[in-house]
Amino acid sequence: MKKIKKLETTKLKIGDKVKVITGTQKGIIGTLSIIDMKKGLVGVDTLSKRTVFRKNPKGELRQIEIKGVIDISNVMLWDTESNLASKVGYKVLEGQKKRYFKKSGKLV
Repeated sequence: MKKIKKLETTKLKIGDKVKVITGTQKGIIGTLSIIDMKKGLVGVDTLSKRTVFRKNPKGELRQIEIKGVIDISNVMLWDTESNLASKVGYKVLEGQKKRYFKKSGKLV
């Protein structure tokens, strides 16, 4: 039996700028528009869309464009100031938990 690992948290948020680090669209930089934690997928606005053909109730084929989604492990947060993809860490500053880039040390 196949076990499905459920993702509970992520360091990414909708609206973050990310870079695709693996796959056929490697190197693309865009903003996150969708995060699906149950399936472990994210939607990046600059990914190419897929074309799917579906039948309607009458039996006719119609063409549908689906947003490009990618596995959450294939993207990395993008630091626009230093132009680097970096891991994300947390710091507690003034009693608040803040995200920061591990390579540059700057706050997100």
